[in-house]
Amino acid sequence: MTGAPPEEDVRIVTQRPGLPPRIAIGVFAAVVVVLSTVDGWSDSATAVADTNPPKDVGAAAAAVVRPFLAGDAGLYRDRLAYRRAAYAARTGRRAEFDTELAKLDGYPLRPYLLYFDARRRLSRIGEDRASELRAELAGTPLEERFLREWLVTQAEHGRWATYAKHYEPSDDVVGRCHYARALYRTGNRSQALARVRDLWVVPQSQPEECDPVFNSWIGAGGLDQETVWTRLLLALEANETRLARYLLRFFDRTNANAGRLCYDVHLKPETVRSLSRFADTPSGRRALRHGLVRYAKREPNRALELWDTVESTYAFDETERDAIREHLTVVVAGMGLVPRDGPIGYNAADRQQVAKGLVLNRRWAEATLWITSLPPKVATEPEWRYWLGRALIDSGEEPSTGQQHLRAIAGLPTWYGLLAAADLGSPPGVPEDPSRHDPRAWHELLVVPAVRRMVELLAADDLVNARREWQYALPKLEPHQRLDLVELTAALGWVDQAIAGAWDADLKEVTRIRYPTPHLDAFRHGAFSANLPMSLLLAISRRESAFNPRARSPAGARGLMQLMPATARSVADRIRDRRPSTEDLLRPDTSVRLGAHHLAGLMSRYDGHRVLAIAAYNAGESRIDRWRRDASGMPTAVWVERIPFRETRAYVKNVLVAATIYGQRTGTPGPMLGPKERVIP
Repeated sequence: MTGAPPEEDVRIVTQRPGLPPRIAIGVFAAVVVVLSTVDGWSDSATAVADTNPPKDVGAAAAAVVRPFLAGDAGLYRDRLAYRRAAYAARTGRRAEFDTELAKLDGYPLRPYLLYFDARRRLSRIGEDRASELRAELAGTPLEERFLREWLVTQAEHGRWATYAKHYEPSDDVVGRCHYARALYRTGNRSQALARVRDLWVVPQSQPEECDPVFNSWIGAGGLDQETVWTRLLLALEANETRLARYLLRFFDRTNANAGRLCYDVHLKPETVRSLSRFADTPSGRRALRHGLVRYAKREPNRALELWDTVESTYAFDETERDAIREHLTVVVAGMGLVPRDGPIGYNAADRQQVAKGLVLNRRWAEATLWITSLPPKVATEPEWRYWLGRALIDSGEEPSTGQQHLRAIAGLPTWYGLLAAADLGSPPGVPEDPSRHDPRAWHELLVVPAVRRMVELLAADDLVNARREWQYALPKLEPHQRLDLVELTAALGWVDQAIAGAWDADLKEVTRIRYPTPHLDAFRHGAFSANLPMSLLLAISRRESAFNPRARSPAGARGLMQLMPATARSVADRIRDRRPSTEDLLRPDTSVRLGAHHLAGLMSRYDGHRVLAIAAYNAGESRIDRWRRDASGMPTAVWVERIPFRETRAYVKNVLVAATIYGQRTGTPGPMLGPKERVIP
């Protein structure tokens, strides 16, 4: 109910070193033909229309993908020259670089070559040349990157006057610290020190580049005890205990004991029961307040009883009392205790938290009261309409009114909309896809410089910079062009970026692009051999990798189904298959086959309950077994909301929504939750 929206599309969090050859050729072919039409040689492009389009490119791509030999030889020569020049720039082959660069005057990626060349000698670039390069890189994402990297070298060489002169405001923490230091070192000390507090008062450790200006600020008396307390409490609220322990050194004698006690009670909340340790002083009350909130999360009943004593014996002012009482109410509601008072007097955010806790503990009558107290704009959100509907039905208070709330959202292709449809026995709501599939519009889009650079970078297999150009282009486009950009991306076979881009462009209704069906042969075979719905395999692969066969997670998972190598070997042993190498897992057929059998094992373990199997695919069987203890008979929708890991909650919701939509797309429609899946067994 809080955090990232459960229906949010897959975010691109893994980098890939390159496309598989088959996809790379398909992308290159599509790029050449789209550009060929723009440049006026469409006859040769269309002469071989739709000849063996790559299987990895979606249906939209079939209309534009042509064999790359139909392309313009001049464009191909430019691309080869670009590759040679980029290689020469990165390896310091100056003569070769100059030769190739001279061939590329007017080529869209010429700024990248200037940038690659400049990066090798940043520290030797003077102010005048830096200004010239910025002018040459203007209108591209490279301008800001070059300035940031060039300024870093100025800081490393102690050129503080140059740094202060050329710095431009940004959210980069290192850059902000360097700028404050540059001001300090160039005589603007008061201006520099005025910037430091906001950099210091954060809940996490800051980069070591900030230490010099922090030390200057502290040495000048900028750090007072109120500031230390503020950062300590921020660090503890973020559970950054290492930073919190470090901060204890900054307390003076008056605050040292209370600061240490605040740290200790965070680690051991039951310490708060020893009230004699907490002095009735401003610092002592701060530590006590933090301890009460921590203790309430473990022992809500005892914490409330303790608060009755504390409230009458400690000199909290009225504002503090209200804040503590409100915070404790939110915490204990999450543990299943009904608040002693009603929602009047609580802010909207806290009312949502209390309502959430009551829903998670199925206190339906009380949940109805708190949900109906929410501001109208909040109460009409699908999440709260769903839970109000369920509360009215399950409490028996007004079942007909509850059904009206469910019907109001049952047509939405979202987690709560599809839950409502399943509860009512209605068909899932999958809207008409408004995508146009208009190649002419794609061609017109290519006159936008950032889009043209994106296309050329994609042809050069530089996906990192291609994605940056995509994101750079999006906010500069007219609303109608955003759909064109997403469709062009899909048509070029860049599936994962098309999925993410549709979300970024707020095009949630373009289901054909958001829910593509690449690698269908592999998914059909995997679903058949493991006796699973193909819609479920597609949904998991979409969430795991966005159909990027070379996706690699920081933890080491690989491929379409994001299998850990050890898991893949274990599955292969179980089905008496050859053990795969890590490179094998990047092959779609291998990844889908082993992923399907891994999922089939989970489905068998949980007696066909897809929700439990999906959760276990993400978080592991041992966690799921622990989370489902004492949950037998609990509504599945409630159990999902109670999953402790935010990532797993979002994962389960996303996969089930996608599986439902894929069921519609592949001719196997059905409710999001089947009859056996509506409760936890």
